[in-house]
Amino acid sequence: MLEGKLITVGICACSPAPKALDLIRALRKKGAEVHAILTPNALHFVPPLLVQRETGTPIQVEAFELPVHYDAGHKSLSGESDLLLLAPVSANTLGKAASGIADNLLSTTVLSVKCPIIAATHINPNMYANKSVQRNVRQLKEDGVIFVESDAPRESLFPSVERIVETVERVLAD
Repeated sequence: MLEGKLITVGICACSPAPKALDLIRALRKKGAEVHAILTPNALHFVPPLLVQRETGTPIQVEAFELPVHYDAGHKSLSGESDLLLLAPVSANTLGKAASGIADNLLSTTVLSVKCPIIAATHINPNMYANKSVQRNVRQLKEDGVIFVESDAPRESLFPSVERIVETVERVLAD
């Protein structure tokens, strides 16, 4: 169970972004408090109000926007999260993380968290095979990012919600 754990889910602009809603729901069902950060382009794939409804917390997109609900006791997600879950994560965000680029709220959070980071990718197979993407993945693995492998690589690059949740539970149990 994930009772008492604060998990921040980073959602990137990928076709399975709507599956993040199922993932958030599954994490909350296991007792986790879930917050979400969307990249600006993720808004083209999943409506922010649906994400907010599933998390039960205000979502964030821009680093300097005022939250819809202000909590004076709110701590920075980068300092308070028990886990950062990038799902789905794009080649763009992986490249930024591997290169130390912080040009949006999610990439800034990736560089500033002290908690474990799990990445569940969904990247076009040709793009994923690109030498620079593979270099970024190797670098992030060397840096300690945990990648969730797909259940059925021929059907989808994005792992099942069940596999992602199992990985989250295993990492937080350690």
